[in-house]
Amino acid sequence: MTPRQAIALTAGAVTTFVVFILAMALLYFGGYFGDHERLVYVSIALGPVAMFAVMIGYAVWWLVLFVLSLFLPAIKPPESRTPGT
Repeated sequence: MTPRQAIALTAGAVTTFVVFILAMALLYFGGYFGDHERLVYVSIALGPVAMFAVMIGYAVWWLVLFVLSLFLPAIKPPESRTPGT
């Protein structure tokens, strides 16, 4: 894995976790439901929130990889380098 891919993968993964935690916190603490109903609504929303977080994380991964490919020079992985280059 090239450094460019590692940076993009890390940014996408961190963004996915942060968006998921923030969205679940907003759902849980932002609602004005009773105590028993809040658990039902949050458990129903778990799937769509996870899907949304993964989509945002993938978008950040793609964007970071794209921007890094524009500004960083092409770096070959160490095992593919030939002597003298």
